[in-house]
Amino acid sequence: MTNKLKFTDRAIFHWKSDFSPGPNSKSLKPKDRVYTPFHMDKHTQFKGLNLCEYKKGEKHFVIKFRIKGQNKKKRIFSLGRFDNNLNVITGETKFGVKQCQERLFRIAKEHQDEYGRWVKDPNITVSFTSVNQSISIRNLIEEYAKAGFEKMFNAEKMKGNSIRDKVRHLFGYNLRVRHLEYDTDEKGDGFVRFVPSKQLMTTTGEKKNINRPAPKDWDELFKWYPPGKFILKDHRFNLRGIKSIYDDKIGKVNIEDLRTKLIIDHLSQYTSHSTKYDAMECFRTLWHFAIHQGYMENDAMINPTYLVPIKKGRPVPNKYKLKIFSDKDWELLLEVCNDLSHRYPWQTDAIVLQALTGLRRTECFQLKKKDVKYFKDKKGNLTPKYLINKAGQKKIVYGEIHIRASVSKMAQEEWIPIIEPIKTCLENIETIPDRHFTYHSKMYNKSHRNYALAYAKNLPWLFCSTQVQVGKLFDSTYRFSSKTRLRTDHHCWLEIRREMKKRKGLSADDEFLCTSKMLRKTFTHKAKRAFDGRSDIAKRFTRHSNEDILEGRYDGATREEVQQNSTELAEVLDFVKKRRA
Repeated sequence: MTNKLKFTDRAIFHWKSDFSPGPNSKSLKPKDRVYTPFHMDKHTQFKGLNLCEYKKGEKHFVIKFRIKGQNKKKRIFSLGRFDNNLNVITGETKFGVKQCQERLFRIAKEHQDEYGRWVKDPNITVSFTSVNQSISIRNLIEEYAKAGFEKMFNAEKMKGNSIRDKVRHLFGYNLRVRHLEYDTDEKGDGFVRFVPSKQLMTTTGEKKNINRPAPKDWDELFKWYPPGKFILKDHRFNLRGIKSIYDDKIGKVNIEDLRTKLIIDHLSQYTSHSTKYDAMECFRTLWHFAIHQGYMENDAMINPTYLVPIKKGRPVPNKYKLKIFSDKDWELLLEVCNDLSHRYPWQTDAIVLQALTGLRRTECFQLKKKDVKYFKDKKGNLTPKYLINKAGQKKIVYGEIHIRASVSKMAQEEWIPIIEPIKTCLENIETIPDRHFTYHSKMYNKSHRNYALAYAKNLPWLFCSTQVQVGKLFDSTYRFSSKTRLRTDHHCWLEIRREMKKRKGLSADDEFLCTSKMLRKTFTHKAKRAFDGRSDIAKRFTRHSNEDILEGRYDGATREEVQQNSTELAEVLDFVKKRRA
């Protein structure tokens, strides 16, 4: 039987909840929160009043209830956080039993009928906001940028690409973003680098030299480009004339006055569901940031962004879902990558390494030379490990590829064994700086010229960029930045698809699925097939968090395999008899 708690400030202050897992717990992990009912009369408005205590020690008054006519769904509404400190002005407890009674009485009067039954959900209609300091959304955006673009629920910083996406909706579509570069440090935290802006494209498509230096800090950037001015209106970057939150009229509103209707009006300038959702996430991030910075108190507050209706469009079938390469196409892909290595150095080898290891593309591009760790003795000689597989064959493991926690999608260190095919691919990558790069360009004076790649010997990345500015290589900041590493393989995939269709005898108009999305799915399928369909072993190499994701989203099959499997199914479905005429 659950122990009941006296409804007094003293009893609540000294109450300690038991967070140990219950008898029906499957995970055997401690509870995140514990609900303790108060000793109250069930026939009053206090029916369902509980104390919710979290592991960190916070205590909240909550009430459990069911809406009339919806008895199957139990709802919880927070009345406020228990605060036993005394108010300096009144001398009373800031939020205790008395304040809880007053608040609950007002809510019950508006949401219960004459019989004490709940007819309205206070989670939708009630919002208590305790404002410590009013601040406009524009000023809050400036503070958020100075704080380094923190995530909503922890102290980590966003990745460089995530910051770019946030900036687009927060204060983008403006000339001020031309001074910003985005990167990620060794810890996985993204940051913004201020750079000068040299050229500006006018509405007619002409380039205008402005030669503006890099701003010193965020204050100078927002001073140079005030709200509502210098909005980009060219066809390339802002076709629909969209205004960011900072430049729109909603930026004048104080954060505590933000309402659902204002957010909906701002989102109306977007057309797609994804951009609307991304912009709404920016409002949600600002709301959480205002609470964490102390501008507002999260007492019993409803974030207005959770009430914004965003209707999804008609779902578009994903033709790449669970699509993998056949064995013949797989061999042809590796053959084409080898033949195109002189035109696309590092890009083709990165594709091959992803095919052999199941690496995600962003993880592969961020690998460094030091992440390839061969087994060596104290003298530096290679000491590979000789292991015996189930077939009794001797196989060699030469080392491991270290995936740093800041690079891994799972945010933890991971290791990939270096077997013979992977070692061959890594040796090919090591010889790239000794080769020349055949440059193909639409400009006749630059096309088909050979460029030496020896500069890559001084770069830390395993996959370097061919667009390196050689004059800046003496600058260590530039040399170790993401500008010197491979960042895309889009054009390489276009040429691979074109060449594979040519060798398969297909015309240019014939559809042929060939993209980087299929690499990891094909590797997953081959890994699972190598271990006799055991996903628990295959996920050690695919590095999925659980087997459900591996089987539901990555383990695809070709049409030829399905047709072959149907022959086995025909042996079972042999009970249908043909009718006689």
